[in-house]
Amino acid sequence: MELYKTIIIDDEPLAIDVIAHHLKRFSNFEVIKTFTDSVEAFNFLKEGAKVDLVFTDIAMPEISGIELVKLSRANTQFIITTSFSEYAVESFDLEVVDYLLKPISFERFAKAISRFESLRNNEQSNTLAPSFFVKEGDEFVKILVKDIDYIEGLKDYAKIVIGNNHCLALKTLKSIEETLGAYQFMRIHKSYIVPLSKISQYNGRCVLINNTEIPVGSSYREALKAYLNSNKL
Repeated sequence: MELYKTIIIDDEPLAIDVIAHHLKRFSNFEVIKTFTDSVEAFNFLKEGAKVDLVFTDIAMPEISGIELVKLSRANTQFIITTSFSEYAVESFDLEVVDYLLKPISFERFAKAISRFESLRNNEQSNTLAPSFFVKEGDEFVKILVKDIDYIEGLKDYAKIVIGNNHCLALKTLKSIEETLGAYQFMRIHKSYIVPLSKISQYNGRCVLINNTEIPVGSSYREALKAYLNSNKL
């Protein structure tokens, strides 16, 4: 079992105690240092000590948690622990492992640890799958791009369908189309985006994905036909 070295950064000692207490229940995690001063933490990280995972608050004097993530080395990963939800999007843009809102329950903490271990296992096997997070209530749910069957626009929301399950993202289809275009997703209707690799049939009116018929809009047919023609035998 691999031993992960961690540090905890928070200007509130009680917040450090909560995280350290939760970590004691995971035998493969070792807290090597705690900091109430973010400048000291930054200098410690800059000196090159091996740190696998950092738990850091955001709102701290002099150097914020966001700045620490930006200044960190590539092989150090971060879990944000904070009382403020408004920094979530910026944090996930920086590819943090997770974003935990205080007070942090053990159940939610355990999910974050599981995500970190999955990421490390994937990195070691060079099979890290592209993903993004969707906010549902007070939690952020990780979505693997390869698992998406299709995305349907519903006014201000996008319904992301994965098998028999789905989640709702407060995003426009246009913004999702721009994000997922690099992974061979295509807008085939004003209300639908699909992964091209999962299309099993096209009859001129709709495509079939996992036994679900998804309509193809007239203004999108030529682009879809061009893709299918370029990939036929």
